[in-house]
Amino acid sequence: MPSTKTTGAAPIATGVLLAGTAAREVAQHGFELWTTLALAGGLSAVAVGVGVLTGRGGFDTDETDEHRDRLSTVALAGLALTSIAVGAGIALA
Repeated sequence: MPSTKTTGAAPIATGVLLAGTAAREVAQHGFELWTTLALAGGLSAVAVGVGVLTGRGGFDTDETDEHRDRLSTVALAGLALTSIAVGAGIALA
């Protein structure tokens, strides 16, 4: 099983790359729907990675309200993955 540092570093690296690319596109062409979604996805991925590294956001099994934390984590991860997929699709188009 991968370590927590490795698990947290992957979404941070992906999020930084996606948010950086989206920010560069925003600087050149202004805000568009797709670049805004890509930027939000990148920042969400970074937030998920930070949550993994710090043990917050439902990744720590010692928390008292584990079910609520897992739901928020799944929702945030879903938003990040959707936005990353949309951003990747735009980048390839």
